[in-house]
Amino acid sequence: MRKFASFLVIGSLCLLGGASRLFAAAAFDEKAVADFYRGKTIRIVVGFSAGGGYDAYSRLIGRHLQKHVPGNPGVIVENMTGAGSIIAANYMYNAAPKDGTVIGNVSGQIILEQLFGNPSVQYDLGKFRYLGVPIGETYLLLVTHKPGVAKFEDLLGPRSKPIVVGGIPGSTVEQGPILLRDLLGANIKVVSGYKGTADVRLAIESGELDGFLNSWESTKITSLDKVKSGEWLILAQLGDHPIAELPAANVPTIPQIARTEEQRQLLRFGAAAPNQFGKVYVVPSSVPQDRSAALEAALTKTFADKEFLADAEKGKLEIAPISAQQAHKLVTEFLGLSPDLKAKLRKMLKAESK
Repeated sequence: MRKFASFLVIGSLCLLGGASRLFAAAAFDEKAVADFYRGKTIRIVVGFSAGGGYDAYSRLIGRHLQKHVPGNPGVIVENMTGAGSIIAANYMYNAAPKDGTVIGNVSGQIILEQLFGNPSVQYDLGKFRYLGVPIGETYLLLVTHKPGVAKFEDLLGPRSKPIVVGGIPGSTVEQGPILLRDLLGANIKVVSGYKGTADVRLAIESGELDGFLNSWESTKITSLDKVKSGEWLILAQLGDHPIAELPAANVPTIPQIARTEEQRQLLRFGAAAPNQFGKVYVVPSSVPQDRSAALEAALTKTFADKEFLADAEKGKLEIAPISAQQAHKLVTEFLGLSPDLKAKLRKMLKAESK
């Protein structure tokens, strides 16, 4: 029987930068929360199209979250695509109900759009209530054999070969290749306007594109067979440390492809660090404290749930949670980025694709 009392939920391990730490959700009145949620439905609004990595994680979470929220409400997943999840973030900040019945799943990369003063931005990531992140992400530059490129160096220098990649506005899928092009001189053409990675993959299959930048976590879900078979090649990984489980050997990382410390910092802030809180779950800050704390605790419990983890393994979804507190800390650090680095990132990422 549930007690009419507040309690403290101790969460799972937070893995970031090689460090492990326990995190705790705030105390809340379980009976009051249960009374509110009983008979209701929670909507998880995903800022990307169905069939991609964000969608897969949210649908997995949606199947298990219910039993960890007091009152056991129903949980459904909806897709609200556009502008790399800016549309979904705008909705969460301005129009979504503020009662705890809507959770947003948006991209951490859109913090750069806020930093750059994008007129489409109608949110402040510093003012969301963070619930947690299932895993930090590392992005890979993936190409087919069509352009005749075998390694990252083939994109550089006077004899470089061009590749055409698909971009999702406001996301690392688009901004990463732009950084590689404008920082390092890689021979990359970015075709913008795709709504999600599922659409980009279709364009690759039809021959419109040669490849794209996608996270390893999403690639494992949707295209692992193509990587393992060699149909898709991995040219680079935009992280500081190599991913041990990549099927391909000796894929260069940021420290290996960047030639100067400034290039390394710009690649880290522009394409690597935002993805440590990439698949972040949020609610509006005005959601009642008891309910937002209960949702944070429920997500923490879900990430440690044995049935959830078994389903994640079946779906090739890696789970290495990052706490709500750590996600908020990273957001705060980004919003305090030095004016010099901010100006240089803005100059490159806000320019039109060439």
